[in-house]
Amino acid sequence: MRKEKRDFTRLTLHAKANMLLKDQSIEGEVENLSLKGAFVTTGWQLRLDDIVTITIDDTLACGIRSKVVRVTDKGMGLRFERNLLD
Repeated sequence: MRKEKRDFTRLTLHAKANMLLKDQSIEGEVENLSLKGAFVTTGWQLRLDDIVTITIDDTLACGIRSKVVRVTDKGMGLRFERNLLD
């Protein structure tokens, strides 16, 4: 069994997300969310270490700077610059 490396529990969530990469607005959908990050699907291919500002509809995540820390064929993992509750 693989040991989970995350510090915070992830919650399954299907919500619209709007990200800003420099001057480009990108729409996506959040598949899961934790206090420190999210997994987002989108038609855009972002790169590791890209910095985006994300707002997730109907959540506390509004204008949070985030770093792309994982990229898969399904989407990307983002690490928030700060916890959602900070």
